[in-house]
Amino acid sequence: MLHGGPRTGSVDVQTIMKGGMMKKECVFIDVFTDVAYTGNQLAVFPEGAGLTSAQMQVLAKEINYSETTFVFPADTAEADFNIRIFTPGRELPFAGHPTLGTAYAIMDLFDIWSEKKDILKLATKVGVIPLKRKDDTLWMTQNEPEFFAQYEDRLEIAGLIDLTPDDISNELPIEEVSTGNRVLIIPVNSLNALQRTQGNVTNMKKFFRGDLVGPYLFSLETTDATVKVHTRFFAPHLGILEDPATGSAAGPLVGYLLKHGIFGKKFEIRNEQGVEMGRPSLIIMRGSLEGGKYSIEIGGRCVYVGKGEFEIT
Repeated sequence: MLHGGPRTGSVDVQTIMKGGMMKKECVFIDVFTDVAYTGNQLAVFPEGAGLTSAQMQVLAKEINYSETTFVFPADTAEADFNIRIFTPGRELPFAGHPTLGTAYAIMDLFDIWSEKKDILKLATKVGVIPLKRKDDTLWMTQNEPEFFAQYEDRLEIAGLIDLTPDDISNELPIEEVSTGNRVLIIPVNSLNALQRTQGNVTNMKKFFRGDLVGPYLFSLETTDATVKVHTRFFAPHLGILEDPATGSAAGPLVGYLLKHGIFGKKFEIRNEQGVEMGRPSLIIMRGSLEGGKYSIEIGGRCVYVGKGEFEIT
């Protein structure tokens, strides 16, 4: 059963076969917000069974959100469900807002989870991700961060995002970090510079290859005085011109901030993203570093906006 939320009643979720055609239903959710038509858009298919990888990719391209997810029965005792995540251009091993939004859909919209425990565990291609609700916020525990290359050539990095080298901080490193997705953390000197930036498709296609997904830019200047960081994420090489909220990059940013002591060794801060797109998002970032061990949690709210049905041949 797919519950359409308080505004729509409910409809059966099933795979309908007729004349060699499948019909699959999905819901549309805005993630990292509690206001509809803001935050980051997500489509969730509660029954991925029966779809090939190619069909899932076609659906993700047709919907054209930054990500679309498909839910499957768990194939390990450590997880409640398996999920697969697709951008319009390719499958991702992990992504933050799709994982959070899929958990919200399973907990609140779909009648596919009979256990209804305090913690929902979703198996991704980078491992099992636990999610827990506290009040109206869902919290996702991410993997411990891995730190990779640092870059000294600010001219090259500035060319990825159409800035000048002077717009990029000399006091903090440009560094690759991963908690599941490997991203390039770029510290930008000012809010003004961050608002001027854009993804240079030609340069980014040359630079971002293999496991390195894209750049996550941040500034310590913000539009909201209660928020500590302002961020942007560009991935035109993945079919995403800009992402309004990137939970899988916010986790690496938490690791980066802890490693370099920007907010100390323990903090809970708010991160604003998507402002320039007209889809403001709020990501809560919680982290600690004790005895060399990192703890990283990403929190946010979700809101249901609608449902749809697709025919697949």
